[in-house]
Amino acid sequence: MEWQEVFQGHVCNLTEWWVNQTDCLDQILTADEQARMLRKNKTLQERNAEVEKTAMRVNLIKAENKREDRVIHYRLHSQWLIRQEGQFYLEEKLETRQAVLRGNNVVSDRLNAALQPVRAAEPFIISNDPSDGIRSKQRNYDRLNAVRYAELWWNRRNPVFPKVENDCTNFISQCLFAGHIPMWGQPVRGRGWWYERTNWSFSWAVANNLRWYLSRHGNVIGAVEVDSAEKLVPGDVICYDFEGDGHWNHNTMVTALDPSGWPLVNAHTYDARSRSWSYTDSPAWTDKIQYKFFHIEDEA
Repeated sequence: MEWQEVFQGHVCNLTEWWVNQTDCLDQILTADEQARMLRKNKTLQERNAEVEKTAMRVNLIKAENKREDRVIHYRLHSQWLIRQEGQFYLEEKLETRQAVLRGNNVVSDRLNAALQPVRAAEPFIISNDPSDGIRSKQRNYDRLNAVRYAELWWNRRNPVFPKVENDCTNFISQCLFAGHIPMWGQPVRGRGWWYERTNWSFSWAVANNLRWYLSRHGNVIGAVEVDSAEKLVPGDVICYDFEGDGHWNHNTMVTALDPSGWPLVNAHTYDARSRSWSYTDSPAWTDKIQYKFFHIEDEA
């Protein structure tokens, strides 16, 4: 049997698991990944939702021989058609993965460890400048445009904007800018929210800095914290502290509401579309996770 057939069969098993819940992947996937899959299923059940159909598409990056093994590096585009309360929506995710074949068997398959998110090294600095509040009065947020941008670019990178390694916050800033939020603060990196061709504020591209900037009274973005994800609407922002240690790791944009009224989000780094806001299936998730929910006011 050719290795391509073996690998194709493995991807089919990954696809079928979401519908049939078979345990044939126990010896292939890591314990962490199996736990993530089970948490995702539990979250679906809690929302009275279920996976109706799954499709997975593979983009082969390279295949190489290492002793008796064949190592396959590939990009996996997963799609879940989810039924909830008689309605359907499509969730999507992109991952870069590495599978190992030994003979006619797949012996492991995991996320590419080199692409795990890391904490940004930039310092946390926000200048105390009351001018932020003045500029926020000029803001008129077009949340429809922001959501359109999040849908258009969820699995791509816009070359007009800065290219950074962990792209989640850069992406959310681009979405907000597409919603006509005005930039302010140039050229001081610790002030305001802005980008230029070769420079940008910490709040533009660093998850921890954007979270604290959104909390600041009079921020130019017009963000107001609310106490529940249920109070958010498309165009709003959610911030994540996966370890619960006060260092905020990730940001997403609400792009839709599920049939129960809870947010579905788009994000970069691990590119995702219409993902459940709670992120219980994230490799970074822990039971200490903390969230912050920000509504972006439409007019100042």
